[in-house]
Amino acid sequence: MNNKEERVQKLIANYASLSRRQADKLIEEGKVSVNGKVIQPGAKGSINDEIKIDGKRVKFNLKHEYFLLNKPKGYICSREDAKGKEAISLINNYKNRNIFTVGRLDVATTGLIIITSDGFLSNYVMSPKSSIKKTYLVWVDKVLNSKQISMLRKGVELDDGYITKPVKNFKLIKNDKDSVLVKITITEGKKNQIRRMFSSIERQVINLKRVQIGYHKIDKIVNGQYKKLTKREMYEGLGIDYE
Repeated sequence: MNNKEERVQKLIANYASLSRRQADKLIEEGKVSVNGKVIQPGAKGSINDEIKIDGKRVKFNLKHEYFLLNKPKGYICSREDAKGKEAISLINNYKNRNIFTVGRLDVATTGLIIITSDGFLSNYVMSPKSSIKKTYLVWVDKVLNSKQISMLRKGVELDDGYITKPVKNFKLIKNDKDSVLVKITITEGKKNQIRRMFSSIERQVINLKRVQIGYHKIDKIVNGQYKKLTKREMYEGLGIDYE
């Protein structure tokens, strides 16, 4: 990384494990200083400056780590909720690693999730503009009819009025009274989106597993285990230019 000046908000988000939104809020609240001076939104700085948040100097993490985790049920993807078991706790020596999950899977959902210390990667993947494909296996409570399948493929209206984009791939693997299993690929990341999509057609998701993010597949990663990747492997697997 070079030491050119950038917006402090961007520096914090890319190298100090905070989201852009969190960085913006901290700056707006007057909690961020550069070389002893409280800054305003839009201010610039570099990693050579003394940047502090609430009086504590930011330690820029320039060597990031990258993991693909097969998250089990019962684990949360947030460090803010002390009531649940953290997904990052499944990473060896996690307390000494400055890592976080990229996005979230709800506590009942299993499967692939990215864990990293790379703020730029997180912001890129979470941005609606990135349109990174995410593939799920969905077990449903009742048989799907042709109208419902067509609605899911074309896009459905969620409970908040948002209309989802057409799915990138929809495969009906099983569809009988004993078992309904769908493989579906979306490029959005609304909260509980898959569950809400099926709820909109009056079907309940009884089990949900994410099996692919971009080109990264769950493959042989055992439930509760993880795979460590290099920066090049992670970036290329998401279709991001590697630098």
